[in-house]
Amino acid sequence: MAFAYKPELWQSLFEMCALAAVTLAGLIFVGLSINLRNVVSSPVHLARAREALIALTVLLTVAIFVLIPEQGRTAVGIELLALSVLVWVLSLRLEWSTVHHLAKRKRRSWVIRLIGLDSAILCITLAGAGLVTRRMGGLLWLVPTILICLIWSTYNAWSLMIDAMDADEKHRDVR
Repeated sequence: MAFAYKPELWQSLFEMCALAAVTLAGLIFVGLSINLRNVVSSPVHLARAREALIALTVLLTVAIFVLIPEQGRTAVGIELLALSVLVWVLSLRLEWSTVHHLAKRKRRSWVIRLIGLDSAILCITLAGAGLVTRRMGGLLWLVPTILICLIWSTYNAWSLMIDAMDADEKHRDVR
């Protein structure tokens, strides 16, 4: 499993991830601009938009770290650890804020759904620690992060656009 500790062998995967993250982020921005009023009027829509963009930004940042030329595994590991700490702090703060803006009956299900996104962050932490220590699977931990971030962002973007469009339709029907 020596390949799990050699960032230079992962270049193609992370080039693809960077491209996918940038493309999806662009599509989300277009969708947000079309439905902006509905998105900002709902804590759920706003949280979904934020989660999708944060997940894609994290994925892009991870790809940039891995793609820096001639960087050793320890440097990449430290960068991933620093990123995961930053994202943990930011995510927990935003998640806490969102949960407290929701109706009490929706809070539990919202917190449970966040386990997926928080798992992606945990995998970045494990990848960073694995690269630094040359144990625990190293960059292999980033595969679940990639999948979770891409699926999470795509799902949130889709849900966001459908829900916002439904809200707009209901608003028009009331008039």
